Amino acid sequence: MQGLGFAAAITPALQDIYKKDNDQLCTAISRHMVFYNAHPYMASPILGAVIKMEEDIREGERDVKDISSFKESLIGPYGAIGDTFFWGSIRPLSSIIGVLSALFWGIWGAVIFLIVYNIFHLWMRWFGLQKGYKLGEGIVEYIQSLALPQWASRIRLVSAGLLGGAAAVVVFKGIDIVLGQTVQAYQAFLTTILIAGAVVLCALLIKNRVSISLAVYLLFLPAFIFLIIMDILKRV
Repeated sequence: MQGLGFAAAITPALQDIYKKDNDQLCTAISRHMVFYNAHPYMASPILGAVIKMEEDIREGERDVKDISSFKESLIGPYGAIGDTFFWGSIRPLSSIIGVLSALFWGIWGAVIFLIVYNIFHLWMRWFGLQKGYKLGEGIVEYIQSLALPQWASRIRLVSAGLLGGAAAVVVFKGIDIVLGQTVQAYQAFLTTILIAGAVVLCALLIKNRVSISLAVYLLFLPAFIFLIIMDILKRV
């Protein structure tokens, strides 16, 4: 699956490490042309660590079996961490920010989406590679210290709130376009806050194993509160 890609990525480093021995170079490349499959972004710290381990093998300080054991032990964990953090958190967050930006600034929304997303993914690709090479097998403890699964959970809640805000903005844009009525600033602000809060509340309830049906029903509570507030403001 990703074995050939990993071998291709590490080949320039191996050529530098074993430049004086073509047989060792071919052997080193061959041992990386095996099954490997993890999240593509999380491969960078592993790649950096393996380059460091290859240097140790050249110096006779390590056995070649250590590399295969190291890579195989991280396939599952780093695949899960990468899927949760990048696919399940960063990509939705970037998409929602891009949609919100597009509602206000048009085509610039796509540019903002790419900027937000690539900040995280290029950071892991480049910084992860450097850290992996510097720390070697110690990269495992470093990645663990980043607490990416915990950050993923927090980012999903932020995304839920932004999604609620985006829904409110879409409603206001629709009222303005279809009905030709401009929503008052205070109405837009209160509605956006309430909808965003309701979506975050729903996400928290589902996260804490409350049934989806009950969580959706509870979303109507902020709507009733909003109607009461609007009625009071009109009377005042």
